[in-house]
Amino acid sequence: MEDNSTTESKEKRDGRVEVSVDSGRMEASIKIIPAIEGVEVTYDDAIRELRNNKVVYGINEELLNNIFEDKLYDTSILIAEGLPPIDGIDGEVKYYFERNRVIKPKEDEKGNVDFKDINLIQGVKKHQKLAEVIPPKPGTEGKNVFNEEIPPREGKICQLPQGRNTMPGPENPNILISAMDGHILFKGGGLVEVESDYVIIGNIDFNTGNLDYSGSVLIKGDVKSGFEVNVEGDLDIWGVVEDAKIKSGGNVLLQKGIIGRGAGIVESEKGVIAKYVENQNIRCKGNVVISEAILHSKVYTDGFVLAKGKRGYIIGGEIIATAGVEVKNLGNYQNVRTEVTVGIKEETKKKLIENELNFIKNKENENNVKKAIYQLIQLKYSKNGLSKEKTALLTKMQNIQKVLPTQKAELEKEKEEISKEFQKYKNAQIKVYNKVYPGVKISIVDKKYTVLEERSGVVFRLSEDEVVCAAL
Repeated sequence: MEDNSTTESKEKRDGRVEVSVDSGRMEASIKIIPAIEGVEVTYDDAIRELRNNKVVYGINEELLNNIFEDKLYDTSILIAEGLPPIDGIDGEVKYYFERNRVIKPKEDEKGNVDFKDINLIQGVKKHQKLAEVIPPKPGTEGKNVFNEEIPPREGKICQLPQGRNTMPGPENPNILISAMDGHILFKGGGLVEVESDYVIIGNIDFNTGNLDYSGSVLIKGDVKSGFEVNVEGDLDIWGVVEDAKIKSGGNVLLQKGIIGRGAGIVESEKGVIAKYVENQNIRCKGNVVISEAILHSKVYTDGFVLAKGKRGYIIGGEIIATAGVEVKNLGNYQNVRTEVTVGIKEETKKKLIENELNFIKNKENENNVKKAIYQLIQLKYSKNGLSKEKTALLTKMQNIQKVLPTQKAELEKEKEEISKEFQKYKNAQIKVYNKVYPGVKISIVDKKYTVLEERSGVVFRLSEDEVVCAAL
């Protein structure tokens, strides 16, 4: 007969409490193992076991009571949580001037542009407040379930952005003030600088030579043909720019305009505003705003081209404006070829054209190589066979044939990358508020449209992967 006494003694046990703590000491779990014909554990036993495991903070006593009342046994339950620290808030620099200025002349209801009301240069006076360092805010300590303090991450301290001709305030070193009268330059590295205003009363010509200046410049005369002006700040020219080279690290204001035989160029890291542009070139990263006309010129910008003034013409030449174009009149009654492209950057358009040409070249090479191989193989099995030179040529053609599919695959991959770039600007539009004339070539991203008839008040945009012309 089997003896059951050993089996019964193994099944009997007292209840017990199991406590586990995570590695970060921020959470503790408890598991109540019930007794089997033994002594049950109590609430006090659970508290005691938690303390034995050093868990003394963040205990959910109400939940612990419920565990015993509802007999939530044999289950690991989160019973204590630490208090996470609250990190300090980083300090910051508060600026008392416009850091990222977008210049735009005032325009009245008739579309007339006031070039005098722009304030291109931000002037400052000596001891004027420029910036202020706001100190970081302290954090709050936390506690883990062992009741140990957890220090917060302290907020970062910002440095005073002191550049040339600026200094800390005499009464508050956290305030940056100007050390002189001048105008503000905000450098890419975050430093605030003040430069004296450089004003040229007359022309840039043989009397002055080329101009190279680290700040902003006001030229009250003309810039004559063949001369160069290179400034790191903003540039304001009251006279005419004649086939000159203009380069600015800021905004450019041409209160009259730029004209010549095609040798002149304006390059700006920001925007360009001009009365007119004729037979010239503009490259910039901001908006190009023209009050009267762009005639037979090349304008390339990452921003908008806006020609909405009293005349507001774009006639001839090429416009590439990534963000879009708004113009009063596009083209003219003589059907002058005028190309306008939006939704694509100049360098991306060049890549696309090069990619398309390489595709054509690859296809031509494929056909020519195939034809050459076919002729050489025919010759090989003819009565005379192949000479040593022809045999070498056949081998060369066969090797080229092997490489061409790889080149084609690389071109397809390149085109796919270009297509991804297109998605960023596919909503760019060309708005014509008065008239658009035949002879205008429209491109939006990589889709093309030719204007065949005169239209008034229209917008060109992409719809279902094609360019459409709709009423404004």
